[in-house]
Amino acid sequence: MLAGRSPAPVGHKLFHYMLKKLDRYVISAHIMPFLGALLVFTTVLLLDKVFDLMDLLIRKGVPLDVVLKLFLNAMPFILALSVPMSVLVASLIAFGKMSQNFEILAAKACGISLKRLMVGPLIFALVVFGFMAWFNDRILPEANHTFKNILIDIYVKKPSAQIKAGLFNTVKNYRIYVRNKDDRTSRIEDVRIYDLADKGKTFISARYGFIRSLQDSIILFELHDGTITQLVDGRGRDHRLVGFDTYMVKVKVDIGIKLREREYRSDREMTITMLRKEIREKEKQLEKATDEKTRRHLRNRINKLWVEVYKKFSLPFGAVVFVILAAPLASMIRRGGFGVALGISFIVFTIYYVLLLAGEEMASRGMIHPFLAMWFPNFFFLIVGLFLIWKEERI
Repeated sequence: MLAGRSPAPVGHKLFHYMLKKLDRYVISAHIMPFLGALLVFTTVLLLDKVFDLMDLLIRKGVPLDVVLKLFLNAMPFILALSVPMSVLVASLIAFGKMSQNFEILAAKACGISLKRLMVGPLIFALVVFGFMAWFNDRILPEANHTFKNILIDIYVKKPSAQIKAGLFNTVKNYRIYVRNKDDRTSRIEDVRIYDLADKGKTFISARYGFIRSLQDSIILFELHDGTITQLVDGRGRDHRLVGFDTYMVKVKVDIGIKLREREYRSDREMTITMLRKEIREKEKQLEKATDEKTRRHLRNRINKLWVEVYKKFSLPFGAVVFVILAAPLASMIRRGGFGVALGISFIVFTIYYVLLLAGEEMASRGMIHPFLAMWFPNFFFLIVGLFLIWKEERI
């Protein structure tokens, strides 16, 4: 009875067991490179933010807890970029090492194609895509909104942060120049203030002073040891000059704009639901609009909103595309070093991001459809990846 049974089912089960172990092995080969690349990319992208945050902490005297809140709310934007990049690096390293160690060649000898080896990493990439799509819709907009609100709070509570030394700053109806300023103490030196509401007829200069915030809507310039020059005829031939020890200049800021900004959300501070709601509102306005300039503005606005909707999915889907691209590319190069992977990923992602930005700009102007604009980089590298797979399978 036993002699008459075929061993094929046993061999078939054994083969599937080997494939499952192989999938786990390939996925595990991705994990550490992915985490390492995520750490590197996140750190590099954060450097620019870190310098700005340190400036707020050290020079402008912003409390440490506020700076930490800014840092935490800057992280989601960085992760939205670094996670897909890290998947690319992980695939390049994992498949590069497998090719370098002739593991891919051995798999082919057992009848296992490169496409089959990619199943595990593709599943991993799809999980990353699903999580990042949710992340970009739920976490990222709220973080961007909180980040902006904290900056508004800093500028309200630290009015000196709005004044840049060595430049003419326009605040409401005043043009203000300060040679030096200390953001921690709000002390300013060599101050010159032109009253624009008076058509430049009043000019105030002071040796030093301080900037205070009386209320959310008023900035107080407390000036010391200065003069007020007022032109009588507006040509400088006749003027009045008054000296002072202390003089106060109150500048009323349009805080209504700031308060609206706390409620108002820019495109990148909106969820898909919010974006779709505004799109419907703009489409209704477009139907009623008769002026061509207004219609063009509304169409461009609608395109920009759709760009943000599609971007929430296209950028995370790059993780899937990068696996399809990286596997055959690494198999051909046969080098799995971190440096090689970083170099290739830098080139790939630079091209990817340039295409994304160019598409965003063209879609905003109505030159191409927003969907094509945001998904073209994925389509481009997907075609390149499929071609490389086809070419590698022929070898």
